[in-house]
Amino acid sequence: MMPAWPARARAPGRSAGLALVCGLAALLIGAGTAPASAAPTGQIVWSASNGIWAMNDDGTDPHELISAASPPLARRLPSGTVTEPDIFQNGGAAVLFLGLTSAFADPSLPAACGADCSGTFELKGGTLTELGPTAAAATAAAYYESQPRITADGQEIFDSALYTGILPSALGTPASAVVERPLAQNATITQWSNTNAESEPASGFDPAPDPADLTVAAWVESQGCGYQYPNAQNVEQSSCQYAVHFGGASDLAAPVVIYDNEFVSAAGRGPVSLDLSSDGTRLLLVDPYAPNSGIFTTTVAGTPGLKAVTELVAQPAGWTFGQARFAGSNIVFDAHQVVDGKTTGDIYTIPASCSTANGCTFPASASDLTNHPTADNSDPSWTSATARLAPLRVAPTPRITSVSAPSAPVRAGRPVTLVVKLSAPATIVVKIVRRMNAAPKTRTIGSISAAGRTGTNRLSIKLVAGRRLPAGSYTASIGLRSSAAAARTVRFSVRA
Repeated sequence: MMPAWPARARAPGRSAGLALVCGLAALLIGAGTAPASAAPTGQIVWSASNGIWAMNDDGTDPHELISAASPPLARRLPSGTVTEPDIFQNGGAAVLFLGLTSAFADPSLPAACGADCSGTFELKGGTLTELGPTAAAATAAAYYESQPRITADGQEIFDSALYTGILPSALGTPASAVVERPLAQNATITQWSNTNAESEPASGFDPAPDPADLTVAAWVESQGCGYQYPNAQNVEQSSCQYAVHFGGASDLAAPVVIYDNEFVSAAGRGPVSLDLSSDGTRLLLVDPYAPNSGIFTTTVAGTPGLKAVTELVAQPAGWTFGQARFAGSNIVFDAHQVVDGKTTGDIYTIPASCSTANGCTFPASASDLTNHPTADNSDPSWTSATARLAPLRVAPTPRITSVSAPSAPVRAGRPVTLVVKLSAPATIVVKIVRRMNAAPKTRTIGSISAAGRTGTNRLSIKLVAGRRLPAGSYTASIGLRSSAAAARTVRFSVRA
């Protein structure tokens, strides 16, 4: 049964209202996936093993979209990690995720990881775009982006935090806010509401845009501690309060959807996940902290304390819930436990109709989609789009697959034709060297270059360095511009 919610949490001189008390494929995913009772209705993206993955929402077709070791990311984020993917639930095909690195930190000041310690990337149709600033060193500073989400008008809303004046003994307090920007490189950032003046919970503002209305979003504000709230024995215990706001970018007095109280033992962390239903009418909230923990829903409209709150499923002892998202007729979420000293988690679904009142429990009522005992699968997000999400397209490394030259001597004044086959387009560079009679003496005649295409390229060489090749023996060294691969060599001769 759902616990009875006390009428209000109390703080001296402040009314809190009713509080919601919330306290690869086979290698990565495992051979067994949850049985599908119907065809997939969409796709899930999530993070695991330092990569971003996608699968059908019945657990089939798991495939990696991008890895931190992918060349484009490895160059920009040395020793980096990727996490926190998001995709727009109403038919979205663009995946946002965070790339993190501390490689640019001064060893004497490791907290000062510089510009873009964590920043947003977009992967769409196999193409990668960096939305945050380029990761680089910055004196005694650290800039973080987190919890990126896609809005109904195709923009990004996310947490932004800038630390300056970092000392070896102190990181300091950041300038933080919820901000929005277009999905484009070097786009202008706009602050959301008055979040720069609000206190950010340790678990983040967690902005959640309304999929049906591009002008509004929900986020979490920390309202401080010093409140009293009854524990399971009905003994009042010190707690901290959080407010879930719902409003627009220019709304400086955004209304509160619900209040949430946590015991001080939660260390300043409020709800860890917010989501809004596809029509924007319901709020989904995950709270893994005492006194009560689990996944909850409530209506967006209405007065806090005077509307129903439904606990979909309670978090059992030994487990920690992470992120939850509406997923059509289901709820998708991640749940973690410690096995042999290592945190491991999977991606689960429950019917959206679940509630503790009608007997839903975890894990009995849930379907395990990833079902891997050691990989830590996290941060699921869902889209109703069914077209397979495309992995990162990495341009193939061009190489020379074969080279041939005329076997018979070529008459002076006529072109020498070299046939060069390539695995991918590249600029072909040919260096011509004449072999003199007094071997091993040689003389470089000159070089030519030509744009090469995939497959067969016929290079007709008549002039080198503006002159015809005189009769003699030659070596042609064929390489590719900006390639470290060894050059190929062929020999040919020119007769009078």
